[in-house]
Amino acid sequence: MGLHLVALDIETTGLDPERDSITEIGAIKFQLKDGAQVVDTFSTLVNPLRPIPFKIQKLTGISNEEVQDAPRLTAVIPRLAGFVGDATVVGHNVGFEASFLRRHGVLVQNPLVDTFELARILLPRLATYNLFALTDQLGIPLVDHHRALPDATAAKDVFVALMEQGRALDLAVLQEINRTAARSDWPLKQVFLDLERARVKTAFTSSIREQLRAKGYLDDAALGLVLDRKEQAEPLAPTEELVPVDEEKLVEILSPGGLLSEHLKGYEHRPQQVELLRRVVQAFNDGGQLLAEAGTGIGKSLAYLLPAIHFAVQNGRPVVVSTNTINLQDQLYHKDLPDLQAILPDKFRATVLKGRNNYLCLRRLALLRRSESLSPEAVQVLAKVLVWLPVTETGDSAELSLRETEQGVWREIQAEQETCLGDRCPHMRKGRCFLYRARREAEAAHIIVVNHALLLSDVMVSNRVLPEYKHLIIDEAHHLEARATEQLGFAVNHGQAVGLLTALSQTGPAGQARGFLHSIPQHFRGSKVSADVQKQVGDYVNKLTPSVEQAQHTMDAFFSGLREFVDQSLVTEAGGSPGAAGGRGSGENYDRHVELTRGVRNQPGWTEIEVAAEELSNDLSKVEQGLRGLHSGFSNLDDQNVLEYDDLMQDLWARLEHLRQAREQLTAIVSEPAPSGIYWMSIAARDGQITLHSAPLHVGPLLEKNIYQKLQTVVLTSATLRTAMEFNYIRERLGLEDADEFAVDSPFDYENSTLLYLATDIPEPAQPNYQKSVASTIIELCLATSGRTLVLFTSHSQLQATYYAVTRPLEEANIVVFGQGLDGSRRQLLENFKSTPRSVLMGTRSFWEGIDVVGPALSCLVIPRLPFSVPSDPVFAARSRTFDDPFGQYAVPEAVLRFRQGFGRLIRSYSDRGVVVVLDKRVLSKNYGGSFLDSLPGCTVYRGRVGEIPAKAAAWIDSR
Repeated sequence: MGLHLVALDIETTGLDPERDSITEIGAIKFQLKDGAQVVDTFSTLVNPLRPIPFKIQKLTGISNEEVQDAPRLTAVIPRLAGFVGDATVVGHNVGFEASFLRRHGVLVQNPLVDTFELARILLPRLATYNLFALTDQLGIPLVDHHRALPDATAAKDVFVALMEQGRALDLAVLQEINRTAARSDWPLKQVFLDLERARVKTAFTSSIREQLRAKGYLDDAALGLVLDRKEQAEPLAPTEELVPVDEEKLVEILSPGGLLSEHLKGYEHRPQQVELLRRVVQAFNDGGQLLAEAGTGIGKSLAYLLPAIHFAVQNGRPVVVSTNTINLQDQLYHKDLPDLQAILPDKFRATVLKGRNNYLCLRRLALLRRSESLSPEAVQVLAKVLVWLPVTETGDSAELSLRETEQGVWREIQAEQETCLGDRCPHMRKGRCFLYRARREAEAAHIIVVNHALLLSDVMVSNRVLPEYKHLIIDEAHHLEARATEQLGFAVNHGQAVGLLTALSQTGPAGQARGFLHSIPQHFRGSKVSADVQKQVGDYVNKLTPSVEQAQHTMDAFFSGLREFVDQSLVTEAGGSPGAAGGRGSGENYDRHVELTRGVRNQPGWTEIEVAAEELSNDLSKVEQGLRGLHSGFSNLDDQNVLEYDDLMQDLWARLEHLRQAREQLTAIVSEPAPSGIYWMSIAARDGQITLHSAPLHVGPLLEKNIYQKLQTVVLTSATLRTAMEFNYIRERLGLEDADEFAVDSPFDYENSTLLYLATDIPEPAQPNYQKSVASTIIELCLATSGRTLVLFTSHSQLQATYYAVTRPLEEANIVVFGQGLDGSRRQLLENFKSTPRSVLMGTRSFWEGIDVVGPALSCLVIPRLPFSVPSDPVFAARSRTFDDPFGQYAVPEAVLRFRQGFGRLIRSYSDRGVVVVLDKRVLSKNYGGSFLDSLPGCTVYRGRVGEIPAKAAAWIDSR
């Protein structure tokens, strides 16, 4: 990397290099000697020639007054260019610096080292990789964060620490990374070459084993690329007869003087928790189904885990616990279950089991490592995996920091049913297969924690991931219908479908043939296969290649025809412009969704779509027949020493199966729709990509047939299952006609902690001046409460309109506004909201639940609009048509459940106090409004004018 390096950081007025300007530059020239020796520093403010936004001033501490007399960038650039020279430039997200400075001729040729990307490789399993988190993890002081020179200093120190981390890697890992990177223009290639050179120097002074590794004399297993398996317990042995759970014994554990109060810090006895536990015990002892709503603060996880553990240990039968969110899954596995393992006399085992695609396949990893050409993204992922392999016990991709652009690489190395060799896989035989290990752990576990996606997808396949079970607890059960809709349906994406074909055969940049079919001759090297047979295979591949190319053209033509059909044949119900059908919201930022109803299929242009689909099906069938012929022919070569014969056969079969599935799914959606299905297509706003979708019209009967009927105990629980204080709606949606039901309210004192303010004089959402009134009310409310407010919207368009309307007035009062999709990721928004005393957070659907902000940081919740589903949503629209009264029987109950979820964001502990403001007059003016209000706990309710809201809210909050 050269003798000198330069660590660099800039501060700017915003994130867009075309519109924003630099306000400060900091750089440090150093050399890697005895850690890092600083040679020189560079630091200057820069006049951006434009105002610095308030939010940026708050973040950096750089005011407009400070930069008023600073030099302009044109005066600074020559000095900076001379300082940097041709040195390698180090920075955290250094591409950001480069995007601004390259526009002015700096860093154009300099090698760049991004400490963010380097950390994602060398420090797997961190939750976040921002500069603050990394300095904290590495024990590096970070002073004046978001100032250029201090951040450049921190980037230098992080880089030095990461290089030390890299030099500690096994030499074999470094060599394998560099062998892989040699075939790519990966940006971090030189860094790892330097690390390997440094590691080689120490390898020859270490043990004989290290020297053998350095010379490449040991295989992958000996290299330590896979952590040795730990001792695994034997599978559970079920008792001949079921032993009932001792209810009173468990109640005693929850009592004021019981085990939990004695050993669990902060535990409080809650009668509601005991009530729920008793009902769960009854469900295990008597069998059957139980719908149990447990309000916020009850501690429902302990109430169901205690009976589940006791039952599983006594009877040698596993209990599966399914969650919807990762947060709850992590809480159960990393907090609740370990706490109980340390406290309970019943010793039990627990594990998390995930879907097959979450686990690394070592065989497929080896195949990718041997690829002749790899993209920089592929090298990046392989480097992460190779560093991670010696320390992971699970092989779970959740332990890696994979970007969306890297997910495609992961799909090439993930475990798949179609590519699994089963007992013929050497990794499985040697006990190294991560999926096999996970299954074995699950077979020996009393409690198996899964997510809804695995629970649902597992029942639809023959080679299941979950061991046999008869007892199930479904937490966050209000999400079960939505997850079943996703998992019990399917989708065919244009890009992915074409990718199946281009992976078989395509023409490279230089006109060379590439792809799986053209790699087949390599497997015959050194084999006993005769020259005649090899020639026959070559001829067969040459004949099959045109069929693949034809199918590619037909596939592109089919999806182009779909796009043309949407653009020319369909208009909105309001008579909008062609191509506007099914849009969510307005503008170019929204995906378009078009339900393929009978009316759509009766459009004149649909016949052409069906003809194109039939042509595509025929062309895909020809490719399938060709692949099947190859597979049949190769089946006679198992004793001919064909290189990686099993891999070749399984890969060939998997590609055949993927094509068959895509063809059958396309046919089902376009030409053979079933009355029990919902069919639609979506057009992505980002790239215009078309995806065809299918989902079941009713999931309840499918859940009953595939899950409930096969089990002895099913407990479904959530904080929000009832509408109008009844379970009728959720019971019908989830197919639970025979389930017992039970509800226990939250122990929180909502009457004294929560003011529910209902605006009486605000226009209804469809009336003029509604949006203007919402914005002005939020401004005055947040000024009165000093921020501390969460605003939950039902659409991004209203969020953005409100955000731009309220930001400047609130910033002038030193209140920061954070908007979803405008100011960072969901995690960043939450962290910023919690850490910024005077702030407002605006979010849409994903913020209506799963937000846990305890204390005065969240004192006010605003709901501008009742959370009804988008009427044009294909699934919602199709299901609406199955009701006599779609609005009252479907739209309102759905919205009530979501409304209750949003309401629950405010009070998260006994000491919380706050205000909920509803700015949708329909809650008072419409008959259905009572359904929303009646679903809430007993708050203090005030009906009044919007002008009174600020004073009432501030008085209520300040009286805590």
